[in-house]
Amino acid sequence: MKPKIAQLVGKYPQSSIGSARVSPHFMVRFRRHFQKGGRSMSQKLLVVCCFAFFIAIAVSGDGVNARNAQELSPALKDNHCVNCHARLSNPYRLTSRYAEWHMSSHKEKAVGCDKCHGGNPALKDEKQAHMGMLPPQDAKSSLYPQNLPATCGTCHQGVVASFTESKHYQKLREAGLGPSCATCHVHMGSQVLYTPEETAEMCSTCHNSPNKLLPARPEIPQKANEVMQAIRRANTMVLWADRLIEQAVAKKMDVSDIEREQKVARTMLAEAKVGWHAFNLDPVQRKADQAFETSNRLKDSLRAKLFP
Repeated sequence: MKPKIAQLVGKYPQSSIGSARVSPHFMVRFRRHFQKGGRSMSQKLLVVCCFAFFIAIAVSGDGVNARNAQELSPALKDNHCVNCHARLSNPYRLTSRYAEWHMSSHKEKAVGCDKCHGGNPALKDEKQAHMGMLPPQDAKSSLYPQNLPATCGTCHQGVVASFTESKHYQKLREAGLGPSCATCHVHMGSQVLYTPEETAEMCSTCHNSPNKLLPARPEIPQKANEVMQAIRRANTMVLWADRLIEQAVAKKMDVSDIEREQKVARTMLAEAKVGWHAFNLDPVQRKADQAFETSNRLKDSLRAKLFP
């Protein structure tokens, strides 16, 4: 027992999380308490458990930054916005927002807090780092609904260009009443409407709402559902054909003609996904169907070659 305590003293001379500290003085007092005569086995066990719990808390405090740094890309390791918010446990609003970002594609792409929220990630001082930041409710904020397309457009140029062609955007710009990027993509793009059912439900919020926000047009959510079905099946078929191409290439088969056609199908699918954001649904559906039909034909051809 003594050597282990000595090792801990040497390794964690003053670890901390919040105000909890493990110092050499504490270690000495613990050892004396533990070694005193007359202690029952249950008392000793209780002391050991309490000590182990205390050490675990202290060590975890020192390990937060190290683990956080290991999980981040090199571009974010010195980002003080990320490193500071990773340590917060209150308030709920901030910690849940950080958790959303941590699970988002933004984090995977090394897009830190400052890219959308502002602030200076190079500064450690809290007040200085937050200078110039505005709440999303402020009309001058980069996160204000009418300003979101410009903010998101710094990275997502194609999608935002498509969105700005829509009637939704015109309503948003003129009266602030239309949907914006976060309506469907939620905060930080951590959630996206993928399924046809989710999409139809979202469209119904305005176009077929019991609250009569707009004149009832149930055909709009129904059409949105149908177009999302078209995109989803095209996406599945393109992926299927891609996997078969990989198998054919691995077997040294000449599928260069098929690869060229498949590239066209991928392009059509990508255009359908981007075009969706203009909400001109008929052309989007046509492109998705073309991608599906092309990849489906190529899939059948590849299966015949691979599994005669």
